[in-house]
This record gives sequence, C-alpha cells and structure tokens, in this order.
Amino acid sequence: MESKMSEKKKFGFVVLHYCTLDMTKKCIAAIQEKMAQADYEIVVVDNASGNGTGKDLAECYKDTEHVSVLLSKENLGFAKGNNLGYVYAREDLHCDFICVMNNDVILLQDNFAQLVEAAYEAHQFAVMGPHIELKDGRENAMYYEIASIEGLKKERHVYETRLKHITSSIYPLWNLWDRAKLLLRIFLGKIHVMPELKKHEDCTEGSLEYQDELVLHGCCLIFSPIYLTKYKDAFVPDTFMFREEELLYLRCKEAGIPMVYCPEVRILHLEDISTDYIYKTERKKEIFNLENQIKSLGILLEHLEAMQK
Repeated sequence: MESKMSEKKKFGFVVLHYCTLDMTKKCIAAIQEKMAQADYEIVVVDNASGNGTGKDLAECYKDTEHVSVLLSKENLGFAKGNNLGYVYAREDLHCDFICVMNNDVILLQDNFAQLVEAAYEAHQFAVMGPHIELKDGRENAMYYEIASIEGLKKERHVYETRLKHITSSIYPLWNLWDRAKLLLRIFLGKIHVMPELKKHEDCTEGSLEYQDELVLHGCCLIFSPIYLTKYKDAFVPDTFMFREEELLYLRCKEAGIPMVYCPEVRILHLEDISTDYIYKTERKKEIFNLENQIKSLGILLEHLEAMQK
C-alpha cells in the first residue's frame, strides 16, 4: 500500500452521518472544494438515522463522482460506524490516506493534501491530528497522555455519582443544589476567596508546535499508509461512544507507531451537532453521555490493566 511520495496519493474522507443533513452536506461541499485538485474519495456512513436522511444523502449523491454513501442498518456508534467507512475506503477504494472526520468538521485549506503528504514525508506518522479551530475562535483542548488507572477510576466514580443524581426521583433538588454550589463558587472567585472559575481553558501551550506521542482529538484523524498497512480497522471496536482516542493511542503505543499533532493542517470543528439533534433537552443528553462515558471508561481500564500485566 505504500508507494513513493512523488506519486499522486489518493485521499479518502470518512464522514459519519447521523440525522443532521445540512451539516453533512456542508462537510462534503468543503471537501469537494478544498480537494478539487487532488485525487480523493468521500465515504459517508449513515449510522441508521431515524429521520431518513441517510436515504436522502444516497439519493442526493447517487450521480456525484467521488462520493459514496453507505447505509448502516443499525446505529453502530462512533468506532464501528467509522470502521465501516474506513474498511470501504481502504479495501474497495484503495486510498493511501484516510481522514476520519465528524460531519461537523470543515476543511479550511486548499492545499490540505499537500500539507498532509509533506507532514508524512517529514515525520512518517501512523496517525496525525490537525489544529482544530472552534466556531467562536477558541481551540479544542489537546491533552498529552492518558490518566493513570487510579485517575480513570476516580473519573468514572464522578460520572457514576452524577448519573445517580440526574436519574433520581429527586433530581430537581439535586439540580438546585448543584446550581447553588456553582453560583457560590463563582461568587467566591469574584471576591478572590478562591481562584476565579473560568468557563473554558484554551490549549494554547504547544498548540502551534509539532508534537508527538500524544492523545489526539477524535473529531478529525488522518491515517497514513503505515497505519493502513497494519490495521484493517481505524478504531478499537469495543466502545459505542467516548474514549476512542485513548484506545487508539494505546494501540499505536503498543505497536510502536507514532501519533503526531501537526499545526500546519487546520480544520474547523462545530462540535456536538449530532448529539444536540438527538437530545433536545440537556438532561437527556447528559444521561446519554454519562452512561456511555461509564461504559467506555470500563473498557479503557480493561485495556490499560491488560497492558500492564
């Protein structure tokens, strides 16, 4: 699957779709625009959208070159849904690089392909993460290593406690108490009794410099010929949602193949479009997220503990 870098490379883009038709179309249009001079294929995976938008996409792009729409019969979640598209791009379309991206990710650069190829030639990465901009000008946080087993167990306990509260029959009281604590925390910060609470921490340190051996953000990951030669799937298929990036990091670390962050490659991430569509209330969305965080943390802990034996 590897060939000389002087030859034109085929790029595959795997876009996971769930219900949000307009967003997926914007994502596809950006790829078509920015990759117009490159050899590329787009594989849209409809994760069994309940509103029929998968069939709408298939009809919309049935005569469009370089766009394939795969209709899954069931919602496979993040890992398996993306794996479905990865396998098609790898085995049927024979792509050299595969960019797995959320449908709320927008390519920003006309020379995306050249930048990725240059980074691969320079660093021989297995998986690359781009610089991620958010719609309000902030940056997605980039973290460098997985927490310890003890730290992950503590994190899971926090989620389990929160899930008990939010699903309790006395949830309104718990919610009132949580809001009161937050207001008190903000007030104490304002009067300098405690450090002031910040709404968001941008990951600016190191975010404009090349980095390696780190956990990358899962909204957009670029898999190189090194990875494609070694693995038939993109992600460890054990989770439905959450912690896929950390499991990918462990896979690459165990195999001795590099994951890198390349700030020259830039994308826009609009964040949480699909889960916002599914759950119109914050409570339902939080329950869904907590349940999947708890399950996925258990799987991540199993993998970590197995590696340390």
